[in-house]
Amino acid sequence: MMGEKGIRIAVVVVDLFEAASAIVGAVGLLAGWFMYIPASVLSGTPFTDFTVPALLLGVVVGGSALAAGVITAFGRRRVDALASAAAGAITVGWLSIEVAMIGLGSWAQVAYLLVGLVMIGLARLLWKAESHSVSARRSHLPV
Repeated sequence: MMGEKGIRIAVVVVDLFEAASAIVGAVGLLAGWFMYIPASVLSGTPFTDFTVPALLLGVVVGGSALAAGVITAFGRRRVDALASAAAGAITVGWLSIEVAMIGLGSWAQVAYLLVGLVMIGLARLLWKAESHSVSARRSHLPV
């Protein structure tokens, strides 16, 4: 079984992967360099172009995952697992709303939904590992 350090590393890697993916995706939507998605996919949504969705993707989804990765790498215990779980929930929420609004049109939607679920699962493992570590330290304290 993986120890707390290994779980922490996995959480940081997945969080930063999601952050980078979301931020690069947002830039791609705004600049149109490598994401050639026609604006017509937005018909039936409140959006006429990709500006607002791209900003939400980059700032909210990417920013929350980046914050979670940094908090997990350098921040306080317990807050790290919560931050990562929250970022995973934001990712899952983003993808759920995206699919509800524009439909399931790409394998990437499913892949990133799974990334969000992995973020939540790893956060749970980290929470449990930290809880176990704290209770183990307490059991060794002199009475």
